[in-house]
Amino acid sequence: MVHLAFLVNWPDHFIHEDSAAYLIQAESILKGQYLEDTMKRPYGLAIFLALLSKLFGPHILVFVVAQHLLSVGTALFVAGIVRFAGAPRVFALLAFCLAALHGRIIHYDNTIGAETISNFLVSLAAFIAAGAAFRKWPALPAAAAVGLTLGAVMTCRSAAIGQAVVILLWLAVVLDTGLLRRLGALALAGVLASAVYLTPAAINFAIGKRPAGNETLAVMAFVVGYSGDFERGVHLDRKAQAREFVEQMRAADTPGGWPDVGVYQWPFGAMHRLAKPGDSDTDLERVVRDIFIETLTTPSTLYRHFTKHFLRETFFLLFDANSVARRAPSPQGYEFFVNRDRYPFFGSPTGLKPGQLIQDHYKPWSRLLPTADQFQLTLNRLFARGYAPSSDLVTLCCGLKVSTEYDDRPGVILWLSSATACLALILLIGVPASHAGLVRRARGRLVAGGTLMILLAMVSVAFPTFLVYGLNRYAYYAIPFLAGSSAILGSVLFDWVKAKAGWAGGEA
Repeated sequence: MVHLAFLVNWPDHFIHEDSAAYLIQAESILKGQYLEDTMKRPYGLAIFLALLSKLFGPHILVFVVAQHLLSVGTALFVAGIVRFAGAPRVFALLAFCLAALHGRIIHYDNTIGAETISNFLVSLAAFIAAGAAFRKWPALPAAAAVGLTLGAVMTCRSAAIGQAVVILLWLAVVLDTGLLRRLGALALAGVLASAVYLTPAAINFAIGKRPAGNETLAVMAFVVGYSGDFERGVHLDRKAQAREFVEQMRAADTPGGWPDVGVYQWPFGAMHRLAKPGDSDTDLERVVRDIFIETLTTPSTLYRHFTKHFLRETFFLLFDANSVARRAPSPQGYEFFVNRDRYPFFGSPTGLKPGQLIQDHYKPWSRLLPTADQFQLTLNRLFARGYAPSSDLVTLCCGLKVSTEYDDRPGVILWLSSATACLALILLIGVPASHAGLVRRARGRLVAGGTLMILLAMVSVAFPTFLVYGLNRYAYYAIPFLAGSSAILGSVLFDWVKAKAGWAGGEA
């Protein structure tokens, strides 16, 4: 119902600043112009949109409805993992609600982007791995399914390689079988994941399509600009051209980050100042790559990047710690992109107005059901419970007031991240202490499930904050797993309370 409330309140704001690449790719596939496509994004989402178009017709509403359904599926998989780990059903339900009802999640489900399908595939792979580890599903078939799923997610988002590595290593460690069988499962999953990931490149090579490049240069530019040494090292003549600009921008940095979200993009300006007349794109990419490698392999610059940039951006992202990090544009703000990027092939913009979808398509078949007006009013009331843009705290229920996803206060992710940090602390301290006999030992499946949730959340955050920055969009990839670890924390504490009260309990 909350997902539906987003859909009907903003029925024509499905395009955000990065949607164009995926829609252009999908349109080029459907129109037979694939060879002429020059976008730099992975093809996974475009293939998915093309498949939906073949099944249901090429319409943007089809795409968005599918994304909302996939997002609910992600929450179900996370809840399933929590249940597989031995948590009571109430905590699996808690994980589902936290993952499915987070405003920042639903916001991006309502726009075209790789976020939704990437999370769905990662959670599916983790669910299969948890089934193999906790429910004794056949190891090799499960490993094959995990590998195929992870290969699919990496065709949608190349940065998902971090999540893929976490799932594969976790499965190899936790799988209850012999060493050779574990290694065989890991190898099978890795080979299949690589095969699926490389399939688009192989097809391009076979049909003679030239590679359109990728975003590697843009990603390296941020690390170089934020932490590269412009006084010493390689390409000093080029660095001299950008040194004054870099020093000026670094001086404008504060403990709370740059004051304007657009200023975060300044490393692109530094990158272009490294160029010399006559340089090709390949020449510039080589220069930036050299400085990038120098930055990561020099202890002083790597230390600067971790302490000055990475740790701060991670804190911003996980705890909504400054106005830049928690700036989530209202879908109303996406009207600019809808008007700029029009896709008549997909019926975008649709021309629908808020509430029109219910009035046009909801036809109650019984008098016991609410009328269209009553149904719309119910959705509006749901939407007002901390989801609609508001500069003030809004009432959730029982006198509890919450921050919306679009104001300048820390949102729900603050509590999810805090719970995850508590669980990590309990596992880091409690597991060794339990082996020493100092505290009661936590159930093994809960420890393993909690570890998987924590690792998936942290690696989802670590990639963007290390390479780019910690804006709220990247929180999307971590929130479902933060929700899962929060639910497992509740189960661990519940077990502790039961033990203190003398209730039945024991090792799982």
